[in-house]
Order: sequence, then C-alpha cells, then structure tokens
Amino acid sequence: MSNIITLTTDFGLQDEYVGVMKGVILSRSPGATIVDLCHFIARQDVCQAAMLIGSVYQYFPKGTVHVVVVDPGVGSARRLLLVSADNHYFLAPDNGLLTLLIQHAGFVAAYHIDCPRHYITPVSTTFHGRDIMAPVAALLADGMAPDEVGPLLQRQELLTVHVAQPEINKDQHKVIGEVVAIDHFGNLLTNICEKNIYDLVNAGSFSGVKVLVRNITIKGIQKAYAQEDPGNLLAIIGSRGFMEIAVNQGNGATNLDAEIGDKVAITTDEFPGSL
Repeated sequence: MSNIITLTTDFGLQDEYVGVMKGVILSRSPGATIVDLCHFIARQDVCQAAMLIGSVYQYFPKGTVHVVVVDPGVGSARRLLLVSADNHYFLAPDNGLLTLLIQHAGFVAAYHIDCPRHYITPVSTTFHGRDIMAPVAALLADGMAPDEVGPLLQRQELLTVHVAQPEINKDQHKVIGEVVAIDHFGNLLTNICEKNIYDLVNAGSFSGVKVLVRNITIKGIQKAYAQEDPGNLLAIIGSRGFMEIAVNQGNGATNLDAEIGDKVAITTDEFPGSL
C-alpha cells in the first residue's frame, strides 16, 4: 500500500473543506503524502469527476488511495464505497463517480464502507468526506486491509452513470463527440480520444481533418499551441489523450461562447461534414 492519498472534489478552495479533510488525514496518518488532484469539478458534476479520475489515476504509484467527493446525495441512504482496481484504491459515494473503475478490466473488488469505529464523531450529515472518507483513507494508506472497511459488494450492485462516448461513423468518415469539461484556461475538453481520430484517417496525418464546433470549422489538429498565432482557435490532443479545442494564449470557451455538452464533429477533407 502506498502512503499517497489524492483528493478530488467539487469544493473549490474558498472554504475550509479541503483543508479540514487534510487535517483529519494527517491526524490519523502523519506520514501520509496528500496530493490535491482537483477541487474545481463543476458543482455536483458526477460525470466530469468520473472521467477525470478514470483518466489520471494511473500517473500515481500502485497502491495510491484516491478520495473522490462529489456527493449530491450526502446524508441520504446512498452508500460509500471502496473500490480496488488496477492496483489502486478509490473511495467515493456510490453515485457513479467510479464508473470507469468499476468497468475497468483491472477491477478487483468493492466494499461498502461501514466501520463507524474509525469515523470522526459525531458524523455530520453534510460532510462525509471529512468524517468518514478522510479517516478511512488515512488508515488504508497506513496499511489497513481493504476488507476491514466493510462488507464485500458484487460488481453488478454498484451504481454507474452513462459516460458519453463519441459516435463513430466510418462510412461517413465522421466522429461526433461533445465537450465534457472546460479547464482553467478555457480549453474545451472533449470525449474524442486520439485513437478515434486515427481510426478515422487510417493512421494518416491529422492535418487532413476538420473539426466543427459552434458553427466554426477548425482546419487540422495541431501538435502544439504555438502552431497557431496568438488569439487563433486550434484543435490539439491534450495531456489526457483526448482532443481539446483551445485559443493560443486565449480562452476557447469565451471565444466560442461554448458550454459543456456542446457537440463537436471531426470529418476528413473529402467529406463536407456537419454536426
């Protein structure tokens, strides 16, 4: 087990919530290394958090404990989960946050977190991240066995959400996806991965494709932001391996008046293409 704990939430950093969770973890596990993965998930956006944790956990050492708190149902009868998958451990509400890990070929087991002796008491009905998930994460980082948190659950019992997948039409040489997140820079993150585009152009050059978004056509997919002049729109493969739409030294979301859920299409030069 690693002593690394990552935190992903929709809390932001204006309030004390993230800091208090860290305080609980360090009180229980003074040697823990805490990494702030992201605290600016859109409020209550389970799908955005699911895609983020499913895309980036693998950059951490095996045995890392990942705590994901986007919890619109806090205080309700929803369960809290520990999922073991691909040599990592994930704590989250049973609301679909761990969809990509539950569906992962490396899924090992899932447990219902039910070990009140380890909780901060009294347990708040509105802050299970502090009172339940943080102390349990600390114990796991210190080597507590996963099966000590509570009863084993069957994979099919776990709640999953629909994580939007791109529509691929090879006959029309077209891929249609959507904007799934907007980052701090205003870049539009899509659900179209690099492999989807390679399949479209048969591993040829990305210069021969067109990207359509918000009634704008972008020619080609660049390898670096600097391949376009400052202020110009471009498409690029981002660090997660998915296509992004950006403005070099600018804000793509503002430039396009774009929103999460906007459709994005990729076609080839031989086909006119439309959304």
